Amino acid sequence: MMAKPELTKQLIAQTLKKLMLNTPLDKISVQEIVDACGLNRKTFYYHFQDKQALVCWIFDTEFASLTDVNQDNSVFDELVEHLYKNRDFYVAALTSNVQNNLSEHFFRIIYESIKEKAEDVLGDNKIAPAEFNIIIDYFTNAIVGSITQWARGGMKSPPYEYRTSFYPLTEECLRFIVEKKIKKHNK
Repeated sequence: MMAKPELTKQLIAQTLKKLMLNTPLDKISVQEIVDACGLNRKTFYYHFQDKQALVCWIFDTEFASLTDVNQDNSVFDELVEHLYKNRDFYVAALTSNVQNNLSEHFFRIIYESIKEKAEDVLGDNKIAPAEFNIIIDYFTNAIVGSITQWARGGMKSPPYEYRTSFYPLTEECLRFIVEKKIKKHNK
């Protein structure tokens, strides 16, 4: 059984998701959220710093397994599947005019996965830390940018298109670049 604070967070989250079906996130006030779920603003702010923190919490609780870095593309596969299944919410959240902490949140999660993949390619080899960080930033931004563009387009294309083209291409390019840097470093 869930503790009362978790139930309250779930209630607030479900209320926001319902409101976002008809109203853009940037047009929804905290007061509207708490009025719709019968709570007060103080309760909202006890649990969440702001609406964006709530959006990130929704993502984290609905997709907690994402932060488990693994060796294949399953993190990305699961991510796009989850986003697609919940596209009404995520299209609204990712295309909102308010400061988009969700994109930053995706960046941090995807960064760790890309970093792990690059470290696997590196093995015991070394490249300059600055070069390594630039590579990780580049590929992370490519994925986050692709997801954001997909959201801006309404997530009309199915997730399998990412599984069959974008992510394999990204991984092959990442492997190629890291291996090229290893060769350069070992000269």
